[in-house]
Amino acid sequence: MLVLDVKRTKEDFIKRMGKSSKRSLICCEFKLASFEKFCLKKYNSSLENIIKELIVVKNPQEQVENVIQNFIDELELQGKPYSTVSNYSSLAKNYLKFRRVKFDKLELRDNLAYKSEVKEELYPITKNDIQTLLDHSSFIQKAKIFLQTSGGFRISELMGLRKCDFNKELERYTAYIRPKYAKNQKARTTIISIEAMRYVDKLIENKNDDDLLFPHNADNIRNAIVSQLNIFDRLRKRVGLEMRYEDKKTHKITTHSFRAFFVSQFEKTSSGFGHALSGHDRYLKQYERFTIGEKIEKYIETEKYLLIYENPNENSNLKKELLEMRAKIARLEELNQGSMYLTGI
Repeated sequence: MLVLDVKRTKEDFIKRMGKSSKRSLICCEFKLASFEKFCLKKYNSSLENIIKELIVVKNPQEQVENVIQNFIDELELQGKPYSTVSNYSSLAKNYLKFRRVKFDKLELRDNLAYKSEVKEELYPITKNDIQTLLDHSSFIQKAKIFLQTSGGFRISELMGLRKCDFNKELERYTAYIRPKYAKNQKARTTIISIEAMRYVDKLIENKNDDDLLFPHNADNIRNAIVSQLNIFDRLRKRVGLEMRYEDKKTHKITTHSFRAFFVSQFEKTSSGFGHALSGHDRYLKQYERFTIGEKIEKYIETEKYLLIYENPNENSNLKKELLEMRAKIARLEELNQGSMYLTGI
């Protein structure tokens, strides 16, 4: 009679893999679902039944190797990049091991075959490309693009922004990215340009402090991301910027192109600072000792390269207008408070 280790279930594995963050849990569920779908297609059997067979088979090493290699081959036929194939197959191996299937992981690794990774020269999105996208975008979509090109946000980070995450008291607005939405759950603060600041001002009008900048009804952040990617895909089609790499599957312009643009501009003035603002760990230590004022000074050095439409020579006038406007608002608030005090309100 076959006795299974009932203490080890798929749910236990998913919870263990997702301990570091909710994002990890969602990714684990997605990859495991892909492995289960493969088993049904290839073997006309559920993953659970295959595990039961592998537990009692005489030569589990060879059988596991066949299953994982077939999974790899299927992913490659679907046109998945090497990194994705490696990631998915690694999770499949870990899951079988977790479920007490007996095999040597090192021997398995040595016997698996992957297609050589093809590395294309990545397309550098231009300001003309960005202008084309902006010219055909809604106000909301423009705001997202300006925030990404000037602040280095990921899509998940945009979807988590709230009114209270912005500090408008400085020469340039700063935005706090909460760990819940940041990669590896590492919070950070980034800076946005004058162009993006104007859109933020409009977006936060009449909002409460805890309101999302870009409201959505998604149950989890992954669904919100998928929705945003679909919106961008329609925009890309509308403007005719659907160029693809030779693999015919990967677009040359994606939402990630905006982050790449952001980081690239800082290489012209302050190598590594753009990486730090966009959340690349290896560059953070160098800038952790800078005050926020010093960071903004460094940011302004590069801002002329980040601006999509504006003439950098006009920045001094824009800055002056902005400061005058804030001074007027402050004076009005003081007068209003004084009036309230005199009337006893």
